[in-house]
Amino acid sequence: MQYKIITDVKEFKLLEEEWNLLFDSRIYSVFQSFLFNYYSWQDVLSHFSKNKLFILKITEDNITIGLFPLYIDEKNKLRFINDINADFCDIILSKKIDFDNLFQFILNDCKQKRIQLINLKEDSMLTHFGSNHFQSNINFSAFESYTELKVDKGIFPYNCNKLNKKRRNEIKRILSKNSIYKHEILVKDHSVFPINEILTLKEKMIKNGSRDKNFLPTNQLKLIERLYDSNQIEISMVKDSEVIAILFIVKNNNNFLLWIDLYDDIQVISFYNYISFIAVTSLNKDICINFGRGAYKWKVSKFRPDIQELYRLNFFSNGLYCTIHIITSYILAAITLMYRKFK
Repeated sequence: MQYKIITDVKEFKLLEEEWNLLFDSRIYSVFQSFLFNYYSWQDVLSHFSKNKLFILKITEDNITIGLFPLYIDEKNKLRFINDINADFCDIILSKKIDFDNLFQFILNDCKQKRIQLINLKEDSMLTHFGSNHFQSNINFSAFESYTELKVDKGIFPYNCNKLNKKRRNEIKRILSKNSIYKHEILVKDHSVFPINEILTLKEKMIKNGSRDKNFLPTNQLKLIERLYDSNQIEISMVKDSEVIAILFIVKNNNNFLLWIDLYDDIQVISFYNYISFIAVTSLNKDICINFGRGAYKWKVSKFRPDIQELYRLNFFSNGLYCTIHIITSYILAAITLMYRKFK
């Protein structure tokens, strides 16, 4: 295998065709797409001067077989591009590779002291590598969880086997009670990006304290708009005399990730938006609904989805750095737990 490091945004742009071929070679999430990574760098990460692009191009016999979408952050840590906003992260590969050789190149030849890879699904090749390697400079562990719900073609909620009678009756009641509102699904071909409505709901949520002041910054909204304009995102919207709920949905064939939601302070309107989208989308086809990172109690309680693990893989230039990291993490976790207990 041969490696080339891409550090210039112009070279990044030239990767688009190869990137798309690799992306289509296996099942990946939208967060591994060229558009998401390129515009995450251009619109979000590149505005911080200490961030440095570090995309690793992997070739074999002059054929590109992999792309590792990374950057170096202000703490000199190598990590996935926009891992904060990407619910799932991964390397993009067309075939299995020698990960020992890859990470030796990054740590030794490129002299990187730390690699932090988060939001890895169980079926990721990186997860398989991490779970089977027990070297002193590698730390592999469960990191977070996400939830999924399979819904058969038909009338929701009767087409979802995970929902018992009590949950189905509650969903029916919510749909009936809120039928006075208008629900619609926006797509690029028929609707412009509703930026004014989004900004209005954002400000309401910040003012009422349900989101902090850094919620949906301008650069993140620009990225979302680009994804919408590229037909990678749909918007589920609930209206009264004005828009009272918005949900950004990342789509990939019959898989739908309910990503970021905004809503007024009307009771259960967010829940109504969720179930309305599921009802409309599952009417004519089988679908898989992904509720994204975090097994939030209200989603688990009301939808009873399957809970899956996400993993993180940390590499260090030597075992001492790894040991210090593990000890520090345990101490911080203990302090956080005590703070929450006595708060």
